[in-house]
Amino acid sequence: MAAQSKILYNSCYELGHTWTPYCSSAVKEVAVHGFLEAFKIYAPLYVLTALFKRRKKEYYLKRLLPEILQSTAFLGTNAFLFMWAFCAWRRLIGHFNFLTVTFIPALTASLAAILLERKSRRGMLAVYMGNVAIETAWRMATARGLVTPINNGEVLLFSAVTAIFMYLSRCPNGLPKTTLSGISWLVGSSEFSKEDSNQNTAIQNSAQNQNKTSKQRVPSIELPEFMQQLVEKFRTFKKHRTCQHRHSCLSYCYENPLKLFGVGYAIQAGVKVLGSLSKLFSNPSAVVKALIDRNNLNLGAFLASFLAIYRTVLCSLRWMRDHDSEAHGLVAGFLAGWSMGFYKSTTIALYLASKLAETMYMKGVDQGSLPHIRWADILLYSLATSFVFHAAVFEPHNLRPAYWKFLLRLTNNRFGQMNRRLLDVYGTNASK
Repeated sequence: MAAQSKILYNSCYELGHTWTPYCSSAVKEVAVHGFLEAFKIYAPLYVLTALFKRRKKEYYLKRLLPEILQSTAFLGTNAFLFMWAFCAWRRLIGHFNFLTVTFIPALTASLAAILLERKSRRGMLAVYMGNVAIETAWRMATARGLVTPINNGEVLLFSAVTAIFMYLSRCPNGLPKTTLSGISWLVGSSEFSKEDSNQNTAIQNSAQNQNKTSKQRVPSIELPEFMQQLVEKFRTFKKHRTCQHRHSCLSYCYENPLKLFGVGYAIQAGVKVLGSLSKLFSNPSAVVKALIDRNNLNLGAFLASFLAIYRTVLCSLRWMRDHDSEAHGLVAGFLAGWSMGFYKSTTIALYLASKLAETMYMKGVDQGSLPHIRWADILLYSLATSFVFHAAVFEPHNLRPAYWKFLLRLTNNRFGQMNRRLLDVYGTNASK
């Protein structure tokens, strides 16, 4: 604590914008590059999302560009206001301290920026930054020897969270319809509670899509006649009297997982191919290597095994116990969660854990057992972002590598040009 109470009388040029002695030039450069990069990030993101959701022509004509520009304004403002607040606080109090180097300027910028974003996106951004903050705090605690990493900890967390989600999805009014809609994309809607009237819209839409697909002999490719006959044969096998799925248990457990394997492979291969397009002319083989990379199988294996295990356990429990139960989802979800061993991701595990916490909190608010906090999404985003920025300045070695690269991209590498040697007096190994 003694080290953190030290005062720095260095100028903002000596500590922060080392590439130029002028605050206005530094702010202008970060602003121009920040808004440009923000547009490059959000433009393709919104277009791809619109295509995936099959938006109507009216959306492209009236809403697409304004939404892109609004999100661009949010992210660009967060970048350049941080640079402005960094200099402004130095001039206001005449020195730097442990909090005014990053945390307070980042809090100032984040509060202003998030208010520019659409209300419908604030919650998602708050949850995302909350995840990054939790992961950063864990890395910091691990580096200090305060906690010991757990082998496959992200897999265990994912399994526990999935178990609760799958249990709630089978209970009346267990989950909001937006969450059920996401779950139905992965596991289908036949396992949801039929008594949940609040979720009828999402369930019916998912069920219609599922039925439309299941009527096809092969959903996406034309198989030889003998294989089509084999698929139809599997569909005529027995199913338990309490099973709600259309075809046999054997078909239900293993037909759709094969489709998901292909979807997972296509997604991961597509991302790698897009990343290698810049080398298309200089090194054409890089695109081919990205397409046939063995690691592309990981996501497909994760999705396929998750669905296969989940459905197999549910059907097996119904056959063994001769009845259905909400608790079956708890067991099936936990066992299916271990499929993350194929595609380990701390980000996914933390995100789902945060969504579960949000869901339980909102259920508590609806029941009157927990207080409703106004501006909770704004406060969470601002505090989490400030903490992450603080770590990015004082302990960049403990930041998630992908997020560090994102900060460098957003600021044209200026974030990495801070004179962190001056911050070593605080004992965080900032220049490490």
